[in-house]
Amino acid sequence: MVPGGTDSLRACFLLCLKLDLYQPKYANMPITFTVKPCPRGADFIEGYGVGTVFEGINAIGQPEVVTIKELVSLEKIVLESRGLLMTYSTTLLPNGDCKLQFAFDGPNMGRFQQHVVMQINTMGSFAKANLRAILDEADGKTLPAPPVVGASPPGPPPAVAGGGGFVDVPQHAQAQQAAQNMMQQSMMNATIKASSMHAHAAAVGRH
Repeated sequence: MVPGGTDSLRACFLLCLKLDLYQPKYANMPITFTVKPCPRGADFIEGYGVGTVFEGINAIGQPEVVTIKELVSLEKIVLESRGLLMTYSTTLLPNGDCKLQFAFDGPNMGRFQQHVVMQINTMGSFAKANLRAILDEADGKTLPAPPVVGASPPGPPPAVAGGGGFVDVPQHAQAQQAAQNMMQQSMMNATIKASSMHAHAAAVGRH
């Protein structure tokens, strides 16, 4: 949950939309993306919309290509990468909090449940700490106004010190370390499996 009313809704949506700007600042395994704007006529905001493509290199040196497949203003963004669907959703609650959710849809995604929980918690903490900086960076290009709900939301947190600069959050370093540990363990398991298969093949060859 991110407090701040409609400002938090807009900031969280922008955080999920602009992977090239924000993903390196919060991700467990950050990737520096370049962005190809969506096709003319499909523009949502500043070239981000259905068809926008993000290209980068992941932590193990493999190319990553992420495409926006679906977008509902201030509600949902669906991204696709190598057949994996990633859905971000943002909802303004009656108490003025923004509910930020993230889901994977693809084979074997259950094994990354802890990774996903850490990711979404880091994103929420980053949004809280940098709400004003995210909105300031939008440079006046506002999103459509969300519907008015329930009680009056609390005021937004104070502006980030340093003239709109971004601040890191402790959860980021913790999540990155956990992700690195997970990758190292995964690579170790793969090496052990490969060595076992090689030894088995050699033993079969001797018979």
